Amino acid sequence: MIGNHNIVHIEIPADDINKAKDFYETIFKWEVTVNTGYDEYAFFKDAEDGIGGAFQKSEEMLTTALLYISVEDIEQMLTKIEDKGGQIISNKTEISEEHGYYALFKDTCGNSMGLWSRN
Repeated sequence: MIGNHNIVHIEIPADDINKAKDFYETIFKWEVTVNTGYDEYAFFKDAEDGIGGAFQKSEEMLTTALLYISVEDIEQMLTKIEDKGGQIISNKTEISEEHGYYALFKDTCGNSMGLWSRN
């Protein structure tokens, strides 16, 4: 089921993608793919049935990873978020035909989070 509100993707900021790849592959045995077709973005998978994500090249280091929550309808969810006092950071944006769409928001505590949907 798509849109089940599970966490589906994590972005971990990294000032050096290859350094992050080496660290997580060595320590946690994650499979990290650097040549992804997206500049400064390396995908990782932590386990066969675990959550995947990516290292996002960032000169300005964030203090936390960015979690993406699966939803059926991004626009509808953004409306609910605003109505409940959250703040929209970025509207629905296509990642690619293969990877779907995302949007970013801040919750009422100031945490940045992402939404993801196939459509």
